[in-house]
Amino acid sequence: MKTASHPSVARALGWNWLGCAPFNWTMSGRLARTLAPPSIGATLCCLALLLAVLFGARGAELEALVARSTSGQFVVRGLPQGPLRSGQATSEVNYLRLDPSLTAVSLERIRQSIFGELSIPDKWRGLVTVNTFPAQEDCPPITVTSIHYVDGWGYRVEMPEIVEKPRFVRCAVNVILREFANRNATSREAELPPWLTEGLASELEATSLPSLALEPTPSGLIRMERGHDPLRRAREIVRTGGLLTFTQLSLPTDAELSGANHQRFQACAHLFVRELLHLRGGREALRDMLERLPQHLNWQTAFLRAFESRFPRLIDVDKWYTLTTTHVSGRDNTSAWPSQTTLARLDEILTTTVQVRAGTNDLPLSAPVRLQRVLAEWEPAKQIPVLELKRLQLEMLQGRATPELVGLIGDYVQAVDACLRRSRAASGRRAAAGNKSIATPDMLRRLDTLDRNLEAIRTKLQSEPASPEKPLGTSP
Repeated sequence: MKTASHPSVARALGWNWLGCAPFNWTMSGRLARTLAPPSIGATLCCLALLLAVLFGARGAELEALVARSTSGQFVVRGLPQGPLRSGQATSEVNYLRLDPSLTAVSLERIRQSIFGELSIPDKWRGLVTVNTFPAQEDCPPITVTSIHYVDGWGYRVEMPEIVEKPRFVRCAVNVILREFANRNATSREAELPPWLTEGLASELEATSLPSLALEPTPSGLIRMERGHDPLRRAREIVRTGGLLTFTQLSLPTDAELSGANHQRFQACAHLFVRELLHLRGGREALRDMLERLPQHLNWQTAFLRAFESRFPRLIDVDKWYTLTTTHVSGRDNTSAWPSQTTLARLDEILTTTVQVRAGTNDLPLSAPVRLQRVLAEWEPAKQIPVLELKRLQLEMLQGRATPELVGLIGDYVQAVDACLRRSRAASGRRAAAGNKSIATPDMLRRLDTLDRNLEAIRTKLQSEPASPEKPLGTSP
């Protein structure tokens, strides 16, 4: 019997598609059974196997990847992302395509930046699991879920695989701060201040994270901007839209967190956080506040406990915030006063105008007195507001001073800060005892030494020939 001896029959069985020539099946016995043509079902199996071989590599690319950061705190699951076809770097695009491996590295980088900024010990407790999903709508939500276990907390983050860079950074900052604040939380999760995540994320974006590679790049190189001013964008927004009050920064409404108002809130939060970080002991105080958050029902109480040496009341924070941010937002990072202007302003700060009577029936006359006399003669309760104002004025002047005077003004800031701490400690105790003086010989000698250094710098600057003013940005 002949089987599939005609070419058309062989083509019907699909053998020509596999590259097999027609064959005359006239054999019999064992050899005939061995070489007999396959059935239609076997042919379909071969086709399926061939398709699997051809397209198996492509299918493997679509499988979800699971990546873990070097510290082990972050576990990222999602689909792999290839490099940008245009070859653009992450800093040149407004969105990110979250590749699991690179996302884990980026989260670790942000974590290290925060820990370095606030001097946080690198001993994490809460595991952070990140799942990315395909975006099926514009601006899909990012959700962060805190899970309370018997032995601590865990965090689950759901975010689209295509997301704007600022949203990704703020989500990372929020969950990292939350994990640190909840390390000692037992039953209630810590409440983060609304300005902290926005302000710290903006500060990191402008300083330590501008070159953070969040996407696969063909060259692996990120261009850095030279002469970068970290507050330029915040200043421009505040100059255009105005400065938020401290109350608005502490208790923002939905309207203040949406649209263009959200950018204004971010700019004011950036200015506030940056100035807090630049306070003496400000970084440690912010870290202390985070550790205290689980112990209090609101963040304001934890903030005052952490910054009690600087801000006894919230009204003091409000005054400092208004004065400092108004000053910082109104000047450029490269602006500086001439030396003689700085010296004149420093003389004004270091003296206090008092009312003096030559006789009992004479009218009072205004007379300037040095800081040493205020410390030696005034009651501690009256010294405190004067010293607080002088410390703030000195810090503001330090930002505008020339290099010759920056160090000296910084020494004055430290001296006034030490006097202020002593005045606060002695305010109630010394008033009850009737002792008005809190000045010690060491404090007065320290201020006298600084005054002599000031006069030496003044004499040196006066002896130098005046050089013509040069526009900013020109070479000497």
